[in-house]
Amino acid sequence: MNNTIADTYEIAMGRWSRRLSRSFLDFVAAPSCGALVDVGCGTGSLTLAAANRYPDARVVGIDLIPDYLTDALREEASNIELKTGDALSLPFENNSFDTAFSQLLINDLEDPEKALAEMVRVTKPNGKIAASVWDRAGGLTFIRLFLDAAAILAGVEGEKLREEVFDVPYQDEDDLYDLWSDAGLGDIETATLAVRMDFIDFDDYWQSLMGAHSLIRNFFNRQYADTAYEIQQATRLAYLGGKTDGRRSLVASAMAVRGVVPA
Repeated sequence: MNNTIADTYEIAMGRWSRRLSRSFLDFVAAPSCGALVDVGCGTGSLTLAAANRYPDARVVGIDLIPDYLTDALREEASNIELKTGDALSLPFENNSFDTAFSQLLINDLEDPEKALAEMVRVTKPNGKIAASVWDRAGGLTFIRLFLDAAAILAGVEGEKLREEVFDVPYQDEDDLYDLWSDAGLGDIETATLAVRMDFIDFDDYWQSLMGAHSLIRNFFNRQYADTAYEIQQATRLAYLGGKTDGRRSLVASAMAVRGVVPA
């Protein structure tokens, strides 16, 4: 794998997506055998969690970025298969899987409706379709600390950044419910899932933040030195919360939805 891509993702979000995978799989309640597909699997947090939880199942992970799909991941569990492919045009036959799920992908796609339609197409009747997305505006404290400081100190450009990061489709459970309903799925349920983001110190937090979202990183790198320093120091003060530097544990929440393919 390209170490830069892998390391950046792992530091920024990979460690948290692994934690989210456990709660998300509890919510999905997939069958313990059969065929499962993880759409937009990234570096495989959910794929591996599903393979370990369901050792008798066939677990397929698919992602558009081939550098994420490593031999090391395949070696973690014998029931994992990895494929390169687009969520908007899955390379599988109709009715290929008993469950299709996707973690932290749906609201980053240009056409989430089409991706969901593809998940429905490749899933058998009575099979489950599920997804989770970060609750960006209300549930990602570690990003909010920075974005609020940027909006205050960088003026219009900072406010625009905050809007771009937060203004994504399907920002609440009702929106996700409607998306699943419009796709013809039944027995729809939604939930909010919470994990803790634990940081060793501010430097660990800052490194994670700069890798978490390209818009944030690019914005910060564009700032004049004085403005960049002010934003970083304001974010640092928010992180410290009046205490000495050190470990912090911040809550992050995600919204999840599942439904059943009609018979």
